[in-house]
Amino acid sequence: MFKSFTVTIRTKYSRTYSNFTGKISKTVLLFEMPDLQPMFQPHKGFLKPIHVSPLIDEHGSPVFPYYHKGSLKGTDINGTFKFKVGVPHELAEVLFEKFKEDVGVRNRTKFENELLEFVIVDVKEDRYTLPKRFKLCFSPSLLIHPLLVNRDIRKFLPTPSAVFWVPYSLLRGDTNVSKEEVLSLEEGIVETWKNRLKTIWIPYDGNKEPVLIGKVEYIVLKEDLMKVVETALVMGVGASRASGFGHVELCDKERAVIDEDDQENPS
Repeated sequence: MFKSFTVTIRTKYSRTYSNFTGKISKTVLLFEMPDLQPMFQPHKGFLKPIHVSPLIDEHGSPVFPYYHKGSLKGTDINGTFKFKVGVPHELAEVLFEKFKEDVGVRNRTKFENELLEFVIVDVKEDRYTLPKRFKLCFSPSLLIHPLLVNRDIRKFLPTPSAVFWVPYSLLRGDTNVSKEEVLSLEEGIVETWKNRLKTIWIPYDGNKEPVLIGKVEYIVLKEDLMKVVETALVMGVGASRASGFGHVELCDKERAVIDEDDQENPS
C-alpha cells in the first residue's frame, strides 16, 4: 500500500544550519516534483499520506540542530547525505523515476534566505525484512495520543499504541481509532525493558520543540501486526511526518533496508 526509497544528495549551503533538516528533505522533494505540494497541505480529518526523513549522515545517523544546556548547536549541511521518502504505492514509481532522471544534475534553489545547491547522487527503492523481536531507532519524533487527536497533547512514553497507531490508521485509511483497536495494539506488540529513549529540544521555524530520540525494543506477538510495523518504517510515526519528524528504522545489525544490489546481505 505504501513504498519508500532512499535518496542520496550532495549539498552546499553557505552557513551553519539552525532549523530542523527535515525541511531540506521536503524542499528537495518538492523541487523535483512540485505537483506533490497538495499532499503537504493540512488534511482535515486524516493523516497526510506522505513522509520524509531528516537528513541522514554516512553513518546512518539523523543530522539536526539541537539545544544543549540552553545553547543551540547548529549543524553543517555541506556534504553527502541521504533522506527517505514514503508515499502511496501508486505514486512511488513516478517519483522514483523522476529522481532517477535527475541523478547528476546540479540544482539551485532559494532556501531560508540563502542559496541551497544540491546534486542527486543516487536513489534506491527500500526493501524490508522484519524479525518479530527488534530494536526501533527513533529520529526526532512527536508522538500524539491515540485517543485524543490534539497536537497539544503528546505522549513521551513509547508504548505500542502511541507509536504504532498512526501507521495502523494509515493502513486502515481512517483516523478514528477505537479503544478496542488501541487495546489490540497493546496486546499484539509489546515493548521490553531495553528502552533508551529520551527527550531533547530542537529548533523548528523559530520555536523550541520537545522531541523523542533513541531506541526501544519491541516484540510482535500477533502476526497480522507485522504489516503495521513495516508501515511505520515506510511512513513514520507520530505527528508532522511530512516535515521530517517521526522517522524510524531498525537499528544495530537489524536494520531493515536492503539495497537492490545486495538483497541477500542486509547491512
